[in-house]
Amino acid sequence: MRVELLGPVRITGDDGAEIPVPAGRQRVLLARLALDPGRHVTADALIAALWPDEAPANAAGALHTQLSRLRRVLGDRVVHGPGGYRLTRVDTDVEEFDRTAAQAEAASREDSPTAVRDLAAAALALWRGPALAGLEQQGFADAAVVRLAVRREAVAALHIEARLRLDGAEAVLADLAARHAADPLDEPDAARYMRALAASGRRADALAVYDQVRAKLADDLGVDPSPVLGEAHLDVLRGIEPVVPEAQPDRLPRPLTACIGRDAELAELPALLERHRLVTLTGPGGTGKTRLAVEAAHRLAASGQTVRMVELAPVTDPGKLPEVVLDALGLAESVTARRSDDPQTRLVEALWGRDLVLVADNCEHVVEAAAGLLAHLLARVPALRVIATSREALGITGETVVGVGPLPLPDRDAPLDEVRGHDAIRLFEERARDGDPGFAVDAANAAAVVDLCTALDGLPLAIELAAARLRALSIEDLAARIGDRFGLLARGPRTAEPRQRTLRAVVDWSWDLLEPRERSVLARMSVFNGSADLDAACAVCSADADDIAGLVEKSLVQRLPGGRYRLLETVREYAAARLSEAGETAERYERHAAHYADLAAEAEPHLMRAEQVEWLDRLAADHGNFTAAIRRMIAAGNAPAAHRSITPLSWYWWMRGHRREGQELAMQVRAMPGEVDPLRRAEIVLAGTWGLWSGWLDPAEVQADFAEAQALCEEHGLYQADPLLLMIPLIRALLADDEGALHAVLAALDPERDAWVRGIGLLFASEYTERVSGPGAALADLAEANRIFTRLGERFGLIITLQGLAAGRMSAGDYEGARALLIRALTAEAEFGADLAESVIVEYLWRLDARHGAEPAAVLEKMRELAARAERVGNSENVIAARTSAAICLRRLGRLEEARDELLSAEADLPQFLDFSEVAVHLYRELVHVAQDGGDPDLEARAAAMLHGSNWPFSS
Repeated sequence: MRVELLGPVRITGDDGAEIPVPAGRQRVLLARLALDPGRHVTADALIAALWPDEAPANAAGALHTQLSRLRRVLGDRVVHGPGGYRLTRVDTDVEEFDRTAAQAEAASREDSPTAVRDLAAAALALWRGPALAGLEQQGFADAAVVRLAVRREAVAALHIEARLRLDGAEAVLADLAARHAADPLDEPDAARYMRALAASGRRADALAVYDQVRAKLADDLGVDPSPVLGEAHLDVLRGIEPVVPEAQPDRLPRPLTACIGRDAELAELPALLERHRLVTLTGPGGTGKTRLAVEAAHRLAASGQTVRMVELAPVTDPGKLPEVVLDALGLAESVTARRSDDPQTRLVEALWGRDLVLVADNCEHVVEAAAGLLAHLLARVPALRVIATSREALGITGETVVGVGPLPLPDRDAPLDEVRGHDAIRLFEERARDGDPGFAVDAANAAAVVDLCTALDGLPLAIELAAARLRALSIEDLAARIGDRFGLLARGPRTAEPRQRTLRAVVDWSWDLLEPRERSVLARMSVFNGSADLDAACAVCSADADDIAGLVEKSLVQRLPGGRYRLLETVREYAAARLSEAGETAERYERHAAHYADLAAEAEPHLMRAEQVEWLDRLAADHGNFTAAIRRMIAAGNAPAAHRSITPLSWYWWMRGHRREGQELAMQVRAMPGEVDPLRRAEIVLAGTWGLWSGWLDPAEVQADFAEAQALCEEHGLYQADPLLLMIPLIRALLADDEGALHAVLAALDPERDAWVRGIGLLFASEYTERVSGPGAALADLAEANRIFTRLGERFGLIITLQGLAAGRMSAGDYEGARALLIRALTAEAEFGADLAESVIVEYLWRLDARHGAEPAAVLEKMRELAARAERVGNSENVIAARTSAAICLRRLGRLEEARDELLSAEADLPQFLDFSEVAVHLYRELVHVAQDGGDPDLEARAAAMLHGSNWPFSS
């Protein structure tokens, strides 16, 4: 186990996985013990750390309580001895830092600059932020924090000195400039900076640094420069020999791993630079903008171009940006040149006449200063071209923005070769081999790798961090734990920049750059399940269009085609945690549910009119938001909001094929306790019973529920408020097989206001009409219903009536006429954008071809394929329909036993309640014919009895 204190307190297990750090006093107790690992800390010292102001009355007992809780995390690693308490079998990063720092100091005394450089770099890489971050107010930490900070600075100085000797002045100028900008009164750093400037041929700049520091010391502290700075001043005046290499190295970063993916961007960048001179790579943190820029820089350098790169992430003072860029470029100037004191002017002079590509990395936190400087340089240096990386565009005239998004992801069911060809999978496989040379994506693990990369949004950094965890976890364990992505990917390469070492650090970097209002809006965006349109984003997040656009520009919100917005799942999870910290989650969930309830209520009247397709598409775009809103209100126990959210969606669930999901949600909402408006209570009974038509619900239970709902409607006069509730007495009459009640409801309907309900009622009544007056009268009912739905433009009713009319044509032997009507129905259904391979109308065409097609053997083969496809996608009704059509073909081919077995086998998959199952009607009709032809009266009688018991209401 390892406890890390050089940054926020962190614990990692022996497998490298992060262990949640206890909060409050247990965190303090852990830190106090970890500062003295292996050594006893007295009870008094621990009590003083835990209660610095005033210890409780029973301090010893309170300490024991805290120790007991800490042992739940650390186990027997907290031990008690004569001298107090200590940690055993625990490593700390403080120990490792002190040990490595001592080795660097010893190497310095032995005059071994290479060892100093490497050891100091290793020691500094252990730091993840200020020591004991979050515990700064604890008195016990003061001395340790100061000691560690001082030693860190000493090690950093050794590192700089060693690099100066080994790599020359220009190699460290950028680092020295950043350090000097961060603390202008650090005289040793200023002295090093002066010597490096002079050694690189910039004597005047070195003297200017001296003058600035001397003036600031006098103004701020009232003191003169120390001997350290004075000696450096004298050295510069005496002259430090400039180091001018014959061919300046490009000093570009040298990544240890290959760049995978981004081939299209790399191919496009040179041409873009030639045409536009400024290309900004934008995208969320972790998408690999820097990696892409570095790879592009190396390719440009390899083609003979001069390329320089400046890293802006360390810059804390935007005003120092010109000096930092000048230092990073390493452009030596003549000490006799007459130059301006303005660094920006000197930078222009230094670049004048040079054909140079400048890569400016990580501009986002100094975006205004970077934009101003680059615009100034591009306007004055004609041969300068710039590649910038930023999480938002610089906003300069002539800028070309290239979005660097997540890597594309394969479908988990795609062939293995196709899966392995995707860049995200290639990247995972390549990085996984760094820890396990034998790792490969194969048939056994491909689905898990795809799931993992998909859960990580295809973000290259996240994929690399995840792949590195394969040293300790199997791919299955890794995929199973990715729900806690921030905890799981909390340990990255120590040599990486701090903001790139962990997934959380990547998002923290972006979050920290936001204004308070932007943070609030981003946190609130996390409540959306999937994407949202601009109106929803503004309403739910208490934002305006500029707020959303600003977050898009900063690459934290993605703008999708069609004007919708979403967060990457990684960002959404982070933002949700921030929303919870702000205590806003419940409030925003309610606001989200109210918005989508309003949208559903607005949509409901349009779902039974000509514009229904447009509105169904609008609702489908927010399907995830509707279901999330309902589930959240169920979880919160908010019955009125849950009812209001779900009841307008009844027709949407049915028309878009979400019948199971809608039914289950409706049942859960109906079961919620609490006072609910009678209108909503009646509507949800209707909303939750569409499963009746697929055999999922017991008709007797539905009858009882509808009786209760009808009583509510009549008691409170609800039919006027929602005419669709008139379906309740219609369906009750159907369930009771009460023709008189059915016609009574029909007679009372208003032909205009209740037109849709009347059309459905005529469909129901056509079966009774056929019994009493024959097929012709039934077809008249169907034709009238068809006219109603045609006038309304309502496609569901139109489809069902065409289906019934086609059945009438088939009964009359007009198979071509029946087919034509079914094709019209299929065309209407196609407007919904549904998969027509799963259409009920297609099932009718199957049966038509099976019964009357010229080649039953060919149709049989097709039905086998369709049944297999339906089984793969889990459509049990289509499986039964295809097998019924196959049996029709077998009967035509004289293979009666096979036809019987096909039907009996399919019968086993019929739903539990058959009263309203259309596939059951067609199966048993065919089984009657097969039994008759095969001379099996018992089977014929059983099948006929099943048909007699059916209440399927639509002519078929």
